[in-house]
Amino acid sequence: MEISKKLFFIGSGNMAGAIISGLLQSKLVKPENIVCNDVVKEKVVALSEKYGVSIAENKAEAIIGSDIIFLSVKPQNMPGVFDEIKQFVKKGAIIISIAAGITTKFIEDSIGKEVAVIRAMPNTPALVLEGSTALCKGRFVSEDRLRRVKSLFSAIGKTVIVPEEKFDVITALSGSGPAYVFYLCELMQKAAEEMGLEKEVAEAFAVQTVYGSGKMLETTKTPAKALKEIVKSPNGTTEAALKYFESQNLSSIVLKAMQEAAKRSKELSK
Repeated sequence: MEISKKLFFIGSGNMAGAIISGLLQSKLVKPENIVCNDVVKEKVVALSEKYGVSIAENKAEAIIGSDIIFLSVKPQNMPGVFDEIKQFVKKGAIIISIAAGITTKFIEDSIGKEVAVIRAMPNTPALVLEGSTALCKGRFVSEDRLRRVKSLFSAIGKTVIVPEEKFDVITALSGSGPAYVFYLCELMQKAAEEMGLEKEVAEAFAVQTVYGSGKMLETTKTPAKALKEIVKSPNGTTEAALKYFESQNLSSIVLKAMQEAAKRSKELSK
């Protein structure tokens, strides 16, 4: 169902672009109802040329005319943005922040009004309508408004309401998670090339393996651990590789990497 709300994106980087692309593909929002702004003009020009969205030269005018304001700038730039916009945010607006580590309370206190603040942690697969988004609401958000924002993000993938205290873990899992998968895909391709496979073939097989495995997980609803055992046969090739992963303590490496991501998310909230 198409919505006629006016959306304003403050910050037009990769994640904002992924959300915009997903919303337009889902036909939930029309290009003329989306306005973008960024300190790097080339970013908004690129989005405008690609998707037909409008460019806001003046933040104040765009905020006054918008129903939903997306804060998609870097966490460290948030205080400066609040100083610019707080006097122009209307009481009925919804503010959606996708910045890691920035709490709903911090946004509410910075705006200084009883404004509806919803924190979201989406990820880049939203670009292909397969995103994962966690949501939590601030003090002044009704359940009805939260449901409406959930339906907005549900158009670009799966959406779950999560307690805000879990957001650092969600950031480490799904917010940063696509990069882990892409990194593994990259490493598999490079390894195959070093072992003598042509680059094009190595890339095609690495990508299809990751894609197919993800689709198996989603389609069969079988736990990853069980699917891993299905691929593995006693004393076979898969078992040889998995044993080496275990000998190198891969599970500990993954845990520590995600802990570092969550730690950084916590740091950004200070």
